[in-house]
Amino acid sequence: MSLPILFTVFLQVALAESVKEATGYFGFSVTLPSGGNSSWRLSKIEWSIFSNNTWIATYRNGKENTERITPYAGRLSLNVISGDLTIHNLTSHDAMEYTVVLINTDKMSIIKKIRLIVKQRLQKPTTRVLFSTSTEDGCWMGLDCMSEDPSVHLSWLKPPSVTVFSMSNPDDSTGNCVVYLNSKLDPVEITCVSSNNMENVSIVVTQKCDDKKPQPCAVSSCRDRYGVCIVIGVVIVFLIIIVNHCRGKLCLSKNPSNPKD
Repeated sequence: MSLPILFTVFLQVALAESVKEATGYFGFSVTLPSGGNSSWRLSKIEWSIFSNNTWIATYRNGKENTERITPYAGRLSLNVISGDLTIHNLTSHDAMEYTVVLINTDKMSIIKKIRLIVKQRLQKPTTRVLFSTSTEDGCWMGLDCMSEDPSVHLSWLKPPSVTVFSMSNPDDSTGNCVVYLNSKLDPVEITCVSSNNMENVSIVVTQKCDDKKPQPCAVSSCRDRYGVCIVIGVVIVFLIIIVNHCRGKLCLSKNPSNPKD
């Protein structure tokens, strides 16, 4: 084998790198970077899949072809300057390993492999009102936020006019909070956020206390009523925490008695 051929083989092996990863989402687009040298003027680009190197997009002799196989027809965009490949309207079948070969006008080449991971975007969480209890100047309200996505963290964002009494996320799929709305007149927007280590999505709910005001009462009676409301609020909070903690588990189990010595 002659020296120029050996040098060419060595150069191609040296420029070939380990498999990179790219992440896309169902129904969206993702761009697979070619990893080419920005100073290169490309004369050939070949994107392929499978071990038999089935071409899906090519650029040769100044001609671009992104309609090589049916599954990718109408879904590919090739950047003939950088060599990057964009896949549109991602499906689960697009999750695989892709290979790109770049050759510049000086006959230098680069080979790259990219593993595409296709994920489902987070769904918007849903909310519901667990209870609402009126007071003289506002109301206590229990809210529940839920998500169908696994392994997400649920949290609440509140405006300044809302006092959060308690917040819990007992099982990574529901998040409860008990809030006190200071005014019965103006609706209040409260936001539930569902997040993971990749993205987050939120839903804004507008809540307002019932317009029915409690009847006027004597000062001592009002103090008693406020005291009862606070006690009820505390009890409800603890009940919500206990119920969610026991969700999906057996709260009471019959343990066999210890044998006597």
